[in-house]
Amino acid sequence: MSTKRQEKKSFILELRKEGRINEDFLNTVSCLRLEELIAVKLEMSSRMLSGKLYNFPIWYSLPEICKDAMVLFAKSCCKTKADMASLLGVSYTAFLEIYKKYNKDKE
Repeated sequence: MSTKRQEKKSFILELRKEGRINEDFLNTVSCLRLEELIAVKLEMSSRMLSGKLYNFPIWYSLPEICKDAMVLFAKSCCKTKADMASLLGVSYTAFLEIYKKYNKDKE
């Protein structure tokens, strides 16, 4: 075990530092259910394409999008990979594979 103390990161703080969100946005988001937030994001994306998301396999992509979001959440609120595995309800060895898959381009 490392004696070096790891600090928890916050995904919200990262986005705030980048200037991508503010307190008003967070208050608005807190009033929405996850399903509503996803629907708003899809509608905003479809506006750029004149209301069409044709040939984009959204139904089949959603599980991967949700899993990616869960890994981002776990990274932001847990200090160790073991904690992340526990939060996600998977074994540590299964988590290592998941972590490797969803963090290829992020580190």
